[in-house]
Amino acid sequence: MEIKTIRIIDYYLGNLLIAILKPVVILLGILLRRDHGLELKKDITIIKMLGGGSLVIAFPALLGLRRKYPGLSINLVTMKGITPFARSLNIFDNIIEIDDSGIFKFFRSSLGTWIKIFRNDTIIDLEVYSRLSTVFSALTCARNRIGFYLEEAFWRRRLHTHLVYFNRFSGSYYFYDKIFQLFSISPCSTVDCKEHLSGFLPATEKTGKYRICIGHACSGLSLERMLDAGQWEKVFISRIDKSFEAEVIFLGAQKDSGLASEITERLSPGFINIKFTDLCGKTDLNKSLSILSSSDEFWGIDSSLLHYARLFKIGSSGFMVGFFITY
Repeated sequence: MEIKTIRIIDYYLGNLLIAILKPVVILLGILLRRDHGLELKKDITIIKMLGGGSLVIAFPALLGLRRKYPGLSINLVTMKGITPFARSLNIFDNIIEIDDSGIFKFFRSSLGTWIKIFRNDTIIDLEVYSRLSTVFSALTCARNRIGFYLEEAFWRRRLHTHLVYFNRFSGSYYFYDKIFQLFSISPCSTVDCKEHLSGFLPATEKTGKYRICIGHACSGLSLERMLDAGQWEKVFISRIDKSFEAEVIFLGAQKDSGLASEITERLSPGFINIKFTDLCGKTDLNKSLSILSSSDEFWGIDSSLLHYARLFKIGSSGFMVGFFITY
C-alpha cells in the first residue's frame, strides 16, 4: 500500500476504534487496578512502523536499554521496509513484520503480530502521530504502555499508561531519550554506538582516494526533502574546486539510481578528476554502511544515512532547499 493509503486507514479506522476502545480501557483500569510501576520484566516490545531514520536516531537509547538489561527480550514491531535498518542495529531479539503490501495482508499480519506479543510486559510506542499504533498497544493488554502525546493528541490519554510530551520543533532524539529515562536508562555515547555498529559490518577496501558518500534520496514519507540534479550541482560547485581529486559514491535503493545518474551526467564534465560511482540498489544496507563508515565525508539530505554517518563520526553535511547543516 502507498503511504497515503496507510495514513487514511490510520486516521479514520484509528479514530473509530479509539472511540470504541477508550471507555472499555478506562473501566478495566478502574476495576483491575494493575501495578504500573516502571520496572522492566521479562520482555519489552518497541513499535516503530515507518521511518528507518527515526529508528537510527533512537539507537543510542536502544543500545543503552540492551546494555542495562542484557537478559531482557527486546522485540520490534515494524513494516517490511524498516526491517533492514532494524537488523543493522543488532539490538532486537525478534523483529515482527506487519505486511503492508495489501489491505488484507495488512490486517492478517497485524492479527498474527498481536497474537505473538499479547500480554508482553511493556510496550513502547515510538510512533508520534499514529492512532492505530495506540489501539494496537492497548489491545496487547501490556502492563505498561508508553508513548508520546502532542498538544492536540488528547485521544492517547488513558489508552497509554504513561505519556511523554513530544515537541515537534525540537530534535526527536530528546524525546526518545526521555522515554527510556523513565527506566533510568541513559543513551550510549557516539563512541559506543560506532563500536557496536562497526562490529557487525563486512570489510570494505579503500582505494586510497578521498571518498565522499552521497545520500541524495529518502523514503516516501518526506520527498520534499530531496534536491534535484541542478541543486546538487550547485552544492558541488560551492563546496569543492573543479580540480579536486576524489571518488564520489551514491548510496540508496534501486529506485534512487535514476537521480544518481542525472546528477552524475551534470557533474562529470566539470569535475574531471572525480570518479562517480552509483551503488544504489547494488549493495545491501550492511555493505552500504561499511562503505559509508570508511568514507572521509558524507553529504546528504535528512535521511537515515545522515544519522548513520553521525554515529560513525564522519564529517557530515545535511542539505535541504535553501540551507545546510554540518556535523
